[in-house]
Amino acid sequence: MMAVQSARALLRGAWSSKAHLSRFTAVGIAGLAVNQGLLWLFVAEAQLWYLVGAALATVGSTTFNFAGTESWVFRGRGRDGIRGLVRRFAAYGLINAGALVFRLPLLYVLTEWVHIHYLLGNLITLAALTLARFAISDRLIWSGSRPIPAEVK
Repeated sequence: MMAVQSARALLRGAWSSKAHLSRFTAVGIAGLAVNQGLLWLFVAEAQLWYLVGAALATVGSTTFNFAGTESWVFRGRGRDGIRGLVRRFAAYGLINAGALVFRLPLLYVLTEWVHIHYLLGNLITLAALTLARFAISDRLIWSGSRPIPAEVK
């Protein structure tokens, strides 16, 4: 009987993580559009260097993605007031800023050495780090055992 309960708990956890990953991916895809749009705007219209534009676009898309992740992906987790919200936003921002340490050199290599357009290179670098960001978000920023809302089950 204990083995059956453990198996059920494991399956519920896997389903919950799959649903969270699906939502995280949906928010991320919308965030990609925000990031790409901002990058294009900063480079094509504001005439900034593409690496500076990528860093600034990350700030904008990080804010957008945090709002979606907080309100839709992991809603119901960590409702510990404004201090908790600020703590999660700071942690999420630090993760995305830290990812720039890897993304910007990779973007430079893809653009300057491999001769890929900066917008395509940006997409590649963002996609490369998506699973790592999900794992960190799920385990550290919005950690908790609360399941996803009933309407997505």
